Amino acid sequence: MVGVPGKYRGCETCRSRRVKCGNERPYCKRCVDSHRECTYERETVFIVASIEDGGRCSSHPPRRTAKKSKAAPKVQEEERLELVVSEPLLPAWNDLVSVSNRGKRYSLQVAVLNTVLQSVFRGCTEDDSDGGSSNRSAPISFATYETPDIQPSLSDDDFQLRSRSMVHFSPPAGMHGEERTQADGIFLFLYEHNNSIASPANVAHWRDVNSVRRQGPESYRLFPAHHFFVRVYRHNAICAALLNRKPSFLAEPAWTAGPWEFHQKSNFDHLLDTIALLPGTLARADRTFTQDQTLARRLMAQDLLSNCINIESLFDRWYGAATSMPDVLWIEDPDGTDAQIPFADTFAFCDSLTAVAFIYYWMAQLLFYPCIERLYWTIFEPVVDGPFPQTMPVLPGNLQINPLKYSMKEVREIASNICRSLDFALIQTAQPDMLAVPLFVVCQFYQHVGLDMHGGGDDEVFGDGRLELIWCEAFRARLAAKGRDMQEVVQVKQWKDLASF
Repeated sequence: MVGVPGKYRGCETCRSRRVKCGNERPYCKRCVDSHRECTYERETVFIVASIEDGGRCSSHPPRRTAKKSKAAPKVQEEERLELVVSEPLLPAWNDLVSVSNRGKRYSLQVAVLNTVLQSVFRGCTEDDSDGGSSNRSAPISFATYETPDIQPSLSDDDFQLRSRSMVHFSPPAGMHGEERTQADGIFLFLYEHNNSIASPANVAHWRDVNSVRRQGPESYRLFPAHHFFVRVYRHNAICAALLNRKPSFLAEPAWTAGPWEFHQKSNFDHLLDTIALLPGTLARADRTFTQDQTLARRLMAQDLLSNCINIESLFDRWYGAATSMPDVLWIEDPDGTDAQIPFADTFAFCDSLTAVAFIYYWMAQLLFYPCIERLYWTIFEPVVDGPFPQTMPVLPGNLQINPLKYSMKEVREIASNICRSLDFALIQTAQPDMLAVPLFVVCQFYQHVGLDMHGGGDDEVFGDGRLELIWCEAFRARLAAKGRDMQEVVQVKQWKDLASF
């Protein structure tokens, strides 16, 4: 408790009258002239200070915002997300991820959608107008979903991907018309990458994106960074490398093991480990094919064919393990004519991830088998610096393969398997963009078949691929419709930002 004398310079009489005082002593001139009692004695004012009112006296009551400013940090603390994945740590490809937030456990459905991140707009809540926290749940909106227009557009630029993750917690069943579902909310990734026409690699904002490679595999061991790497970045980066036929750092052992230090690997993760080896192999093959027909070129083709056989054995091992379980896939009649013509039937699978895994397996074979066949015949091409008369080279036992296994007939069957599987995967998945690259590869294959139609051979027997291309365009429309349906669901819910990558 502190006594504070008044700051007014003059007598108390003039002060109370609110007039200027000459401050003469012992009596001021103004009081003498007006015949008033002049006094310099003033009661000492005591201010009682406390933490609650900030030491403010009765003439200066506590501010009205004091109570609100005290409550604001509490609200922000309650709104801040502290998600921790519940043990045991399951593969990131599981449709549901179990997390806890401040002691409460939730089961979240994982969903991933491609969009232009610059178009994502966070709406306002009723509390935002009076200084609410930016961590509050709010609706979002973004550009109308379009099927990703995949293009092998990377030259000397590295693949880049940006993503934004957010969470929606469903209200209790019965509130706001909410129906009870298996999940307690949604864990959503919105992302874009620079391997498409819509967002080419030379756009300015890609130059400032932090490189995943620079951060290192140890940065993606824990949630949510691990789920971003596994479910968003890795397969997109591998597919970009595959389409551009450029080696990928994701084939390095550190990147096939490090991010899974705590989480388990799924069967699909093991498949991607092998697919990551293909871009470098295809790049070496392209360089070999363009060289002059010399003995050195023949030896290079022979060495590369040996590597291809080893990679093929890894694919065979994966396929054997994937089909060892009963009822993994089966044949069923299509639901409508759109999914049927020109295919007699369709495939069904035990779950959506298995469907996607087999689609990616066949996609890899569709790109890999023509390379193996061409390498095989390259070895037997005549060379300009060989002995005369030239003799056919004798291949070692491990390279004595049956070239018919990699013929156009077998490759067309693989392309057909992809198309027969796409509709099942589209219906079941919450990540429809994963089907864009297999669709692009199949379309490229059937377009190539059409161009080679007049060359004779198997193409004249099995058709020019026009019906298959019509089917692919119809599926592209169904893929876009699935994406827009997911977008409508996303835009009517409230979201909290979690992390950006």
